[in-house]
Amino acid sequence: MTLNKYILATIICFFCSNLFLIKTTFAKDVVIFNQPASSQDSRYQYSFELMKLILEQTENDFGDWEISHSEVFMTRDRVLNELISGTLINVMAEAPKVGWNESLIPIKLPLRKGIQGFRVFIIKQENYEAFQQIQTLAQLKSHPTGSGIFWSTRNALEQAGFDVIVGSSYEGLFHMLERGRFTSFGRGINEVSDELAIYSQSFPELVLDDNVLLHIPLITIFYVSPNNPKLAERIQIGMERIIANGQFDHAFYQQYCHALENINLDSRIIFNIDNPLMGKEEFIQMQQQGLLLSPKMNFDEVCQIHSQ
Repeated sequence: MTLNKYILATIICFFCSNLFLIKTTFAKDVVIFNQPASSQDSRYQYSFELMKLILEQTENDFGDWEISHSEVFMTRDRVLNELISGTLINVMAEAPKVGWNESLIPIKLPLRKGIQGFRVFIIKQENYEAFQQIQTLAQLKSHPTGSGIFWSTRNALEQAGFDVIVGSSYEGLFHMLERGRFTSFGRGINEVSDELAIYSQSFPELVLDDNVLLHIPLITIFYVSPNNPKLAERIQIGMERIIANGQFDHAFYQQYCHALENINLDSRIIFNIDNPLMGKEEFIQMQQQGLLLSPKMNFDEVCQIHSQ
């Protein structure tokens, strides 16, 4: 090889190598969430905002990012298969379900500190006085309760002996409650206020019981498609960073202090049941690490700090 050909080959190799590095360095990580069930469905907004913090915290390590939604809403029976593929959706904030930890990449850092397991009940006004008389778990179980077919809480309720009436859609459950198909509809304290504000316009008979709280060991975590291990690594690192630097606590309490302070936890009778999809040892370990809250805590002081 002549000197000129050698120099030319070297330049080409150098250019190609750097082109590959540039492409790799600036490859965009795209997070695809599920489409909300409707324009009134605000359940996923918090996890969307949390993901923005996570991706911003990891820009220097992993590069540019984008968050989008699937073109259509997918029910939870379909979501698992689509998450495994990673084409139409590749990340979801969800409670543990049968097969999910084994089929997907779980990021086992609770997004809502377990407060979605603080269950209060939407009821009809005509049943308000009956719920005021509840003093035991057996009395609470005597009231048929509604649940989505694929919800994690369904398993816990059924195992505990509740009469669970299953609905096929999120919005349909509010219609079923209004029509008397069941007496109560358990909701996490993180979602119930917004839901009542929205659905009471269509169903003015729906009110919130203020006597009982059912505590179910329940977490929401990010699940990532097994075809996106690099994205899973980025989310794991980003979550750890925002927990360590205080951004996570600030975002959480900014979002949920209103619910924690106004749901009157200290005046409610608290009942506890197990969750077959949440290991007791793992749940206790998360509590000891400060990743979960107790419904018996006084939230006034911590909420005052984060309101500033």
